[in-house]
Amino acid sequence: MGQITELMTVLGSNIEFVVIGCAELAAAVALATTGIARKMKKEKKPDTKSAEQLFLYELGKSTDEGYMLVRRKDTMPVYAAGDLEQLLGVSLQQVQEDITLLRKKMKSDHAVKMLWKSYRTWDRKEPLYAEIQMENLQWIRVTVYDCKDEKHDLVCFIKTTGTHRRMEEYEKELEQAEEASQSKTSFLYQMSHEIRTPMNGIMGMLTLAKEKLDADHPAAQYLSKVEELSDHLLSLINDILDMSRIEAGKVELEEKSFSLRSLGDKLYDMFAKNLESRGIHYEVTFEDMSVDYVVGDELRISQIIINFLSNAVKFTQEGEIGVTFRQMFLQDGNVDLMIRVHDTGIGMNPEFINRIFRPFEQEGADTSRKYGGTGLGMAITDELVKLMNGEIVVKSVPGEGSDFSVFLHLPVAEEQEQRQQPDTGYEKEEPENADAEAFRGCRILMAEDNEINAMVAQEILGQMGAKVDVAENGQRAVEMFDSHPEGYYSFILMDVQMPVMNGRDAVKAIRKLPRKDAGEILIFALSADAFVEDERQSLESGMNGHYAKPVDFVALQQNVGAILREKERSNK
Repeated sequence: MGQITELMTVLGSNIEFVVIGCAELAAAVALATTGIARKMKKEKKPDTKSAEQLFLYELGKSTDEGYMLVRRKDTMPVYAAGDLEQLLGVSLQQVQEDITLLRKKMKSDHAVKMLWKSYRTWDRKEPLYAEIQMENLQWIRVTVYDCKDEKHDLVCFIKTTGTHRRMEEYEKELEQAEEASQSKTSFLYQMSHEIRTPMNGIMGMLTLAKEKLDADHPAAQYLSKVEELSDHLLSLINDILDMSRIEAGKVELEEKSFSLRSLGDKLYDMFAKNLESRGIHYEVTFEDMSVDYVVGDELRISQIIINFLSNAVKFTQEGEIGVTFRQMFLQDGNVDLMIRVHDTGIGMNPEFINRIFRPFEQEGADTSRKYGGTGLGMAITDELVKLMNGEIVVKSVPGEGSDFSVFLHLPVAEEQEQRQQPDTGYEKEEPENADAEAFRGCRILMAEDNEINAMVAQEILGQMGAKVDVAENGQRAVEMFDSHPEGYYSFILMDVQMPVMNGRDAVKAIRKLPRKDAGEILIFALSADAFVEDERQSLESGMNGHYAKPVDFVALQQNVGAILREKERSNK
């Protein structure tokens, strides 16, 4: 009774603050599963009208909470409430006799030192918090409150072992989910390589077979259909892999300067011939554009617009299709840009617009049967726009057509970045047969471990006038390059995944050779690794370009041929 009287003297008028503080603490941590009021209804109350005694009575019954009043000047525990001995393994009397006993009951000496350091530098503006694990592996949350008498601090101990166990379970589940996602991505990534490698051989063989037949030969039509199916299969592979990598958070956006007008020209050239042959008017226009060069991921932005255009081409039988670039706002070196794809196709029902960006979503079964597609294109587009912090707006009227608009906020490229862009104007001055003759007389070193792909490449490049030496792995490619005199090879085509030494390591080894042409020779990746990240890794390893399998050898001839011509000019 004397101790309670002394406690009342110490707390005095501050007891209201202590009660409120403890109540707030209990509510915040959500550990007081049964409130004081509920306990009072269920259990016999002490025969007293003292609020202070009632408070101490209720605190004393708690098994998951304990409270200790500490004298500030010497950190001596003065009073306690709750089952401290059960929580901490020591009684108040034991702590008063030897305060180091409390420290010995805690598992981590470092945690104790950090708590003590925090307490000594505590400004008392906000409560002090710490999580301590005891030697019995129980977790205790320690909260220290400042008492208004400026002589004492109230230390609250709350058992949080259950919370920690649940957190550990959640973390384990999250880790397992991440591992599963990573496994799925790795599996699809490997499957991409395994599928693309034979696809490269199949499509290469089709190209060679078609060249052996006259255009009016019945078998030529079959081969053309097989080519179409192969292209569709490749598109499906690309979509599935893109979606899986987006879901796994593996897609990285590039930040490079590029020309919007150049992008518009590419979009026009890509679809104009097909649409004009069908009698559909097609144009790409620019409205209110004072900005040309911006900073962003040109490849991903073009992928977004191409997905819109592909849908427009698929669902438009007559009328027009148009792409509009419009500058909306320009301020502080950033431009708000709208790119709209308009068509006069079949349109969509309003209720389907809300579902169009879901994976594998189609307006109806008849749409899938009649027009084909997987429904992944729009889902990928939506995710890419979100990655760019942009927005898509869709307007459509059944039977009249659709408008797909993407709004992007992009930095304007600085003048220096614009000057760094390659000037490709010289290509217009080339004779018409420049591309067809680009590889004539070239000697090419090719690293390729797949015999069929090597044979196809030798045959196609040989028809283009080049001589090809094949190395079956990266190490052999390094040796063959080093064993020939400078200038012997015009350029190198390097597979990436090979036994003995992979392509990127082989490129690094070649670049380190002590000869002048080692750092100058053009090296291009021909790889079944088809992601943007793969292209960046190839460039970082010292390559000059990256071409994904199945290889479009005509495009390769055009692109590499242009680089070879420019290199020849610069050497003159």
